[in-house]
Amino acid sequence: MKEEQIYEKIADLLADTRNTVVVTGAGISTEAGIPDFRGEKGIYRTLGEDKVLSLLNIKTFRKKPRDFYDFYRNYFMMPQVKPSRAHCLLAEMEKKGLIRAVVTQNIDNLHQEAGSKRVIAVHGNAERFVCTKFTCNTLVDADYVRNFPEIIPKCPQCESILKPDVVLFGEPIKNHRQARDIILSAQLLVVIGSSLTVYPLAGFVGEYCASRKNFIIINKGPTALDHVSTVKLETNHTGDALEQICNHL
Repeated sequence: MKEEQIYEKIADLLADTRNTVVVTGAGISTEAGIPDFRGEKGIYRTLGEDKVLSLLNIKTFRKKPRDFYDFYRNYFMMPQVKPSRAHCLLAEMEKKGLIRAVVTQNIDNLHQEAGSKRVIAVHGNAERFVCTKFTCNTLVDADYVRNFPEIIPKCPQCESILKPDVVLFGEPIKNHRQARDIILSAQLLVVIGSSLTVYPLAGFVGEYCASRKNFIIINKGPTALDHVSTVKLETNHTGDALEQICNHL
């Protein structure tokens, strides 16, 4: 199938349903300048997966918060970038009723900044930090932590340690049931920028594919579920691809 025909096919599928759910991974945010931690030059390869898993871990956060924050500040304090064209187009599509929800693996908050209203971030949001004191639970934004004079940020209300509002290794994902229910209830599922290897979200997509027909993948490189996709669009430029699709709607 030629590229133009792929755009037309995806547009036709989008136009035929009002219950489309989009699942996004790192590939949509690399276009905005966010590094792909699992990519060829990502920290999982340059530092080694064992080191990342041991430091980006809830046990390390609790027992060795300075070690945790030395690592987290160096590698996981997100650069302050603007949403990509792809993020903005998805928000516009939601406004037009073409997309019901976005379920994202990303923690960069770019879908929300672009204007998407129904975003289920299963790995949390790196732009927020929460107080670890059970009776406090104060939320602060990432700028507060960036400007905090010490390595370990403290709550402005009670001075307890703040934790990034993201899922660390050893913690369950956020919004597990909601994410699964939204994906399984979709009439059309669109995966953008994910190789579908990170669980449990990849498992939810697999469950959807076992009982539904319409499934679109927009990604650079192969995914674990290419063989069951209705349409696969291979692209390095998600924003350009979505713009072409929207032109056919």
